[in-house]
Amino acid sequence: MQRYLLYAVIILICVHSLMSSVNGCNTKLRPPRKKGKDCLGRDCNKNQCRYSQGGCNGCVGSHAWCSGYCTILS
Repeated sequence: MQRYLLYAVIILICVHSLMSSVNGCNTKLRPPRKKGKDCLGRDCNKNQCRYSQGGCNGCVGSHAWCSGYCTILS
């Protein structure tokens, strides 16, 4: 019984850490697009932002089940 409880706790900890790290999947948390920065908040593809216009050079929040979004990294 204790072994199953331990497994359940480990699985819950893993799921919790994964769910808190997928902010890129939540479209409400993405930055709004600004004039001249049309790439902000657009979906990334394979950890790369395909929108070179606007100066985006990074991808935030990409995972196996979520594309993430383009941003400007400093």
